[in-house]
Amino acid sequence: MLQPNRESLEVTINKIKKNEILLPDFQRQFVWKEEEMQHKLVASVLTKMPIGSILLLKSKDAHDYSCKPLGAKDPIPSEQLPSGAVEFLLDGQQRMTVLANVFSDAIFQLTPQSNNLIAPSALKRRFYLAVPKYGNDAFPDLFGLHSLSFPMRTPDSDEPEFLTQDILPFIRVVPFNVKRDNGKCYNPYSRPIPRMLSELETYCPSVEDGWSYIPLYLLVENETISLNHTTLNNIIVSIAKSVSTAKQLTLNEMLNAGQINNARTYITNNLDKDLYNGYFEPACFEDSSTSVSKEFTKVLEIQANTWASKMFSYLKSCISQINLSQISLEESQRARAIDIYENLNRGGVSLDIFDLIMARVAQATPEPFYQRLEKCVSSGSGYPAANISSAAVKKAFQAVSAQGNYHASESMQCYNSDKNEFPKVYLETFLNILSLICYNGCRGCYTVEHLKRQRKLSLTAKQIDSTCERCCQAIDRACFFFQARCGIRTLKEVNYTLMVPIVGYILDRDACYTGENSSAVFDLLEAWYWSSIFSGAYDKDQNQVMINDLNRLIANTDAIVAGDAPDTTWIATRKDDIMGVKGFSDVDFLMLSGAANDEYPKTVLGNTICQYFLAEGYEDLSLDAAGHTVQLTVFSEYAATLQVHHVIPLGSTGSILSSTKSIRNDKKHYLNSPLNFMYITDHANHSISNKSLAEYTQMIPTSAGLNAVGFVGANIDAAATDDMRKAILINRHAAIAQKIKHHINILLP
Repeated sequence: MLQPNRESLEVTINKIKKNEILLPDFQRQFVWKEEEMQHKLVASVLTKMPIGSILLLKSKDAHDYSCKPLGAKDPIPSEQLPSGAVEFLLDGQQRMTVLANVFSDAIFQLTPQSNNLIAPSALKRRFYLAVPKYGNDAFPDLFGLHSLSFPMRTPDSDEPEFLTQDILPFIRVVPFNVKRDNGKCYNPYSRPIPRMLSELETYCPSVEDGWSYIPLYLLVENETISLNHTTLNNIIVSIAKSVSTAKQLTLNEMLNAGQINNARTYITNNLDKDLYNGYFEPACFEDSSTSVSKEFTKVLEIQANTWASKMFSYLKSCISQINLSQISLEESQRARAIDIYENLNRGGVSLDIFDLIMARVAQATPEPFYQRLEKCVSSGSGYPAANISSAAVKKAFQAVSAQGNYHASESMQCYNSDKNEFPKVYLETFLNILSLICYNGCRGCYTVEHLKRQRKLSLTAKQIDSTCERCCQAIDRACFFFQARCGIRTLKEVNYTLMVPIVGYILDRDACYTGENSSAVFDLLEAWYWSSIFSGAYDKDQNQVMINDLNRLIANTDAIVAGDAPDTTWIATRKDDIMGVKGFSDVDFLMLSGAANDEYPKTVLGNTICQYFLAEGYEDLSLDAAGHTVQLTVFSEYAATLQVHHVIPLGSTGSILSSTKSIRNDKKHYLNSPLNFMYITDHANHSISNKSLAEYTQMIPTSAGLNAVGFVGANIDAAATDDMRKAILINRHAAIAQKIKHHINILLP
């Protein structure tokens, strides 16, 4: 039987640097582009967790395949291929590209021209471990910096007590632009390298207030310059010395004030016991304050250097001691290698928390847990039409509801009956709501800990069994809210999935869902939803933002249910930032001003703009086949087949279909701005596609649908200039911002 080999991550990265591991040109594109996905892999390495496996095919000749270096877009010219034996990476491209990029300069050394990077925006990132400076007590001191006492005796072999979720908040990313950041110490394309490394020692303590950065990309040495480890060690020593300096100042203040007893206590509390007993001379207290200070400094310096040495050893061990599982096959086993590749990527479902939860609840009831969830999804929970604010949406909902077969969870596609599976988002939401309900004693003061696997796996079979249907009902109520108020058609369209357990938990309370003041609760949740998305509140640190918002919304809804006025100043603050956050939702960024640097608006903006107007309801761009006006809402008969449409076309000749193709093929084009999107029916899309640009543009000034979605008074003809087209989109940005803010003011008077 084939047994995987084990090789340290450091050795594998060094092979990549030497082009001893190459990527066959038939490999897939790089898809691990999201920072969050990369963060989680880095966290696994920094906690010495398993990081998966790779599949390699050995070859005596690199010319066997067209191949390229890891992270590169173009193949290596045949004459530049290395001589001798190589290994081809068949599976594990995404993982190894990220790891090589995070912990070394390998990717940039192998692609000296940045335009040859396979995914520039995803790879032009520098990863750091951020440690809270002395005095910053708001975060856990995972590495014992503040006490200068490293938590592991033998860090090169010991495993940490903290887990991946614990270290995730300490991972920082600094993106760079090759031209804009030319000469910056974190830009790997800057020269000369020795000067950049020297400047890095000054840069790392000053990037962010209250934090010191440790550059993870220096962990693998640069054989040409051989200064990476020296620089990394200098940075870590400097971090430790900043703590010892602060402690020395505190002691001197005590000594200068004549607080000898306090000084004694401070010294014993801040020096390692063994170092104190071995090096500190208590007789100094009989001498002068200067002697005490010098003695403390002497021992503290040893302690700081010891901490720095252990910190360096620990980080180094994360890549030198962690083993990457490798399936490495001889070139004669190519057919077997392909078979293994297909099996590795067949899409099987791995064991996760939900599987363990199902196994545990079986102790309390013989009924299959999965079947219970299926029943819940199809049963519904009653839907208060009175809490739908839009008249058009309410009318459409009542028509659907009158047929008697509307269930929010089914409508939101929370279960795929063909595949007999729940979307991952549904199961994650279920577990989060389950944890929040079962730990209801912490209601109003929840922390991120309540979302972590340890809390969920600590739940008893009885708790899970008794709360199952309640959690499903909470999700069903949340689904109704997202459809009725947010223009969301299916669960996979929810832009930030952590918002679902927030809404589900709030609406789990009957008084919030169908009570006397429940419409005010719906108004509050809707105002929170739009203000949070369009202000970019969930763009970073989503777990912490989610918990903070949940606690605030609990307090707000408690007030509403009691008939009191909630304090919504925090939502008003977000409202002020709507469509104005630089680099996220400001007009220049949404007009693709950063496209030249591979910086694009996030998909969430285009999605949410379309959803916002669908939540209000508007007329389609064309009549239906019978010549009738079509009202678009989440509950309309056409909702499932709505298409995202580029409103302003490109060029002045040809058809809308050819214009749309031209725009889509040029992702840097300003007409790919989220400001140019709206939903239209499949019928309208086909009708418009067959029109000439001249015919289509004549529709724009008379279409009520366009006016309703922010293209107020837009009037262009087929010969419109770029400036005219851009002006329409810029005006739409202002109209959207004004409309959303006005809407929130109505929701929260």
